[in-house]
Amino acid sequence: MSGRDEQEFSIHWIQDVVDRVLARDVDDYLISAGKSPSGRIHIGILRELIVCDVIKRRLVERGKNARTMFVIDDYDPVRSFPPSTSLSLDKYAGVPYSDVPDEFGCCESYGAHWANELIETFPEFGIDPKIVWTSKLYETSEMLEEVRICLRKTETIRDIMVEYVARDFNEEQKQQYTEGMKTWFPASIVCPNCGRLQSGVKGGIEPNRVTEYDPNTDEVSFACPGCGHAATLPLSDVRIKLTWRVDWPAKWHLFKVTCEPAGKDHAVKGGSYDTGLEVSRRVFGWKGPVKVPYEWVQIGGRDMATSEGIVFIPKTWLEIAPPELYRFLMLKTDLKRTINIQPDRIPDLVDRYERFERSYYGIDNPTDEERELAELLYPLSEAETPSEHFIPKLSYKFAIVTSQLEALLGKEVVLERCKEAVRKQHDIEELCPETISHIPIRLSRARAWVSEFGSERDQIQVTEEVPQDVRQTLNEQDREFLATMLELLKGQPKNDEELQTAVFETAREIGMKPRRAFTVFYRLLISRKSGPRLGPLLNLLGPDWVAQRIESIL
Repeated sequence: MSGRDEQEFSIHWIQDVVDRVLARDVDDYLISAGKSPSGRIHIGILRELIVCDVIKRRLVERGKNARTMFVIDDYDPVRSFPPSTSLSLDKYAGVPYSDVPDEFGCCESYGAHWANELIETFPEFGIDPKIVWTSKLYETSEMLEEVRICLRKTETIRDIMVEYVARDFNEEQKQQYTEGMKTWFPASIVCPNCGRLQSGVKGGIEPNRVTEYDPNTDEVSFACPGCGHAATLPLSDVRIKLTWRVDWPAKWHLFKVTCEPAGKDHAVKGGSYDTGLEVSRRVFGWKGPVKVPYEWVQIGGRDMATSEGIVFIPKTWLEIAPPELYRFLMLKTDLKRTINIQPDRIPDLVDRYERFERSYYGIDNPTDEERELAELLYPLSEAETPSEHFIPKLSYKFAIVTSQLEALLGKEVVLERCKEAVRKQHDIEELCPETISHIPIRLSRARAWVSEFGSERDQIQVTEEVPQDVRQTLNEQDREFLATMLELLKGQPKNDEELQTAVFETAREIGMKPRRAFTVFYRLLISRKSGPRLGPLLNLLGPDWVAQRIESIL
């Protein structure tokens, strides 16, 4: 493998992570991921989920019991809403996402709505984790016991928080923080009066913390800073939630999580992940999961942020591109590197992945290095077990053009043109059922991509008649050129290359610049000076249709 390929395909991380997980040598391996549904969940979370899935797959290949889990932190309190949300922040700030109504009326809560939008895409991406809703988890006796452990060991947790949170404070800040921690407890209560876990919004948040816990009576005291309600109640009678730096390791301990990836914001040295590992050791008496840090996924060079409405969701990806391509992009890059997805490059990326696919099936004489890479990475990129035989697919770039001609030619004609294109591209006579069923999917994705991300050059619009302004620009030489091409189109059928060559040769024969000849044709067909490759476009539209178009202006 060349140095460039080694840099591009940094897949050694897969084996490195699996070896670290295997070193735990447990009977059941649980690989976990999690996300708070604060709004539309962007596609970056899929890097974490795909990493989990790949670890599981590799463990299962080795005969291990392995499974994945996805924790939806819908019990987190609202701190802000994305710009598009119609709900009032004043009304719901501090309320758990699981208690906020779904503004669209289709799910049981605001948190459930956005989580379900993500979960619905899992099958297509080849992901099948067990779903755990934190709001429901805290209703179980098992999670309540984890809370008791933390409340009993509050002093230890206070020491850990001072050690990790205040490590970069100056002396005055550290002293103030340490003093404040003397009465701090690692849990908050959902106020039975106003329904909030905390009051205020970003910059002025006051958690509704426990103020006292009696391990003998198992009672907690609290005072809500928002509405002023205060009470002392049995732990089993309140809705309680651990602070997030403690909530995380408590769930690790409860489920015995073997490994959990985490984005760089949590995985930074001394950050929330390391704090959680220390809580795991000193509070729960075990070492916690294998830490797997990863860099973020960007879209068009920008970091995504749900709270700011900068999102690109998995559902959008599925509308424009195959899920296996996204898995491939996540896996071929080392976890320490940012991945920048550029939607405008989807056609090139699809072509690239399908060349990679051909290497897996030994087509096009791949080198030993290319074959070895494909044998490792291709099965992990596919959502399901790869087919035993190669399944030819319609070219994405061909679909871009063809998908825009359905209104003109009709679905049946477009489908037949696509079938013929696949036969020519792959030099085959018969198409397998999988190839045929894939064509409408590819057309739909290509059409959606053009609409959302395609450039002006990619967009095609064929009018019923040649516009008057186009007719007026034609001179005598243009008409001579078109008349000659008309006779040629009425003759024996020609393939794409023959038509492309004929345009050049006809132009030269009458002393016309080839560039002008192509411009005349594009303006005649799609009212623009340029467009997709002309030979294939002429065959797509059909010689008879193109001939009638020319006759209409001569």
